[in-house]
Amino acid sequence: MNAHEKFRPYEFIFILLAIIIYVVRRLIGIANDFDYDIGQRAEIVIPHEVIWADLASYDQIINNIFPTIAAAVLFTAAWAIFHFFVFPAIKQKSFDTTTIVLWVSVIVLALLGSFVYGYFKLYWRFRYDEQWNEIGFMVYSLYRKLHVLTNTIAVLILIAFYEVVAQLCYYSAELYEKQQEAKHKILSNFIWIVSVFGITFFSLFGKVANLIVGLNGLMVGIFQLLLITALHFFFFKIVIPYFAKINYSVQKELVVPFLGLFTYTLLSVILYLLWHKIASRGFFFGFFILPHLLGFATALVRWLFFEEKKQLLSKVFQKSAELDTLRSQINPHFLFNALNTLYAVALKEEAEKTSNGIQKLGDMMRFMLHENHQERIPLSKEIAYLENFIEIQQMRLDESHEIEIRVNIQQLDHEIYIAPMLLNPFVENAFKHGISFRKPSWIYITLTFDAQKLYFKVHNSLHPKNENDTEKQSGIGLENVQKRLELIYPQRHTLEIQQSEQDYFVSLTLSLGIGQ
Repeated sequence: MNAHEKFRPYEFIFILLAIIIYVVRRLIGIANDFDYDIGQRAEIVIPHEVIWADLASYDQIINNIFPTIAAAVLFTAAWAIFHFFVFPAIKQKSFDTTTIVLWVSVIVLALLGSFVYGYFKLYWRFRYDEQWNEIGFMVYSLYRKLHVLTNTIAVLILIAFYEVVAQLCYYSAELYEKQQEAKHKILSNFIWIVSVFGITFFSLFGKVANLIVGLNGLMVGIFQLLLITALHFFFFKIVIPYFAKINYSVQKELVVPFLGLFTYTLLSVILYLLWHKIASRGFFFGFFILPHLLGFATALVRWLFFEEKKQLLSKVFQKSAELDTLRSQINPHFLFNALNTLYAVALKEEAEKTSNGIQKLGDMMRFMLHENHQERIPLSKEIAYLENFIEIQQMRLDESHEIEIRVNIQQLDHEIYIAPMLLNPFVENAFKHGISFRKPSWIYITLTFDAQKLYFKVHNSLHPKNENDTEKQSGIGLENVQKRLELIYPQRHTLEIQQSEQDYFVSLTLSLGIGQ
């Protein structure tokens, strides 16, 4: 089970509790502000009858509690649908009717939540006379059609921002599970802690209105975003690479970020001391400290992931070079000539079964030498190799053995391209572990596909080999194909393996394109 699959049940409960805490806190806060304003003004100059006459159109339930709770429910539903259904479909590149309907439902829920809150929500403020003396209250609404549209867009942006953070959390945890390196553990824990703390802090002290609209306006927000992007590339291209080139006596990945952050923070403080007289603290934080922190943090995360990816690609290229070296040690012309000679001898001796087996073996070797090195091959060639392998395996079986082999391969009506040798390792594993000449055995192989996905299933009986058996498999082939799937089809495949004492089941689903 992946990291995000383990976390998701707790994630929904955590987010739900955070929203409930936020809504309750806001409702209590608004009610306290209402009581405070009325109590303070009633004690000063404004008569009770004037206050209640001015506030006659304001109802706490209709104009405060209902729109707040309704908007929270609708926004939560929009987030849940997008997070648990729409985004996973986007990752799988599944854009069917169901996904489109769910997409539309997210937008409609966000729009409806913004409308309900804006339409029913009322506010109050003081009325003044010409001398600016408080003489009563005034109830007003901020409902505007443009506000509903902009708030809907803001809610969708917040949902998308949460998804980015969530995927970063999932990815960091899965990266540690795969690589088991200390830096990945530190990074994963840091991201999780910051994310949980940020949501908790906001539910206890934050305001959605400030988060959506901001204090400095839309143009200022766009400027800050551009500044963060520029600083991100500055840290990623210049600062972090500079410190990464230095040799340290301790673990580099721990020293680089701290030295880089310390140096740049020192420069930032010096710069601030030079201009603090012309910039307020809020301005300095919003336009200097916060963008630099975000720019550095995102650059650091990208650097770590980039370096990890580069190291992984280096290992892949190294293995590829080793494979090319092994291939170069085999003279394909000698092998083909030898097979052709054996094929001619078999025909001369009228050994039809033997000649067919030699011909299929030659086709398989031709596939391994000419097709296996390509990035993508037609599925028809992969199927041909698979069928040749199965037929050669069946040649050693006869009717005296209680062995059942069923192969169901869907006919191709259009060409599909996949990476080579992704299917046969599972079939080879089935024949090595699923066939016994002393006990009843069976192997069921199914290959189907639709416009978006390929479905491959292998189900076989299980007969463990003894230690001296020459066909006992170490499992390297299956481990190899799992790594290749992670590299070639990241987030675009599902591999499920189930094993019991009697049987072994493999189900592989690939997201694919037609003619690609």
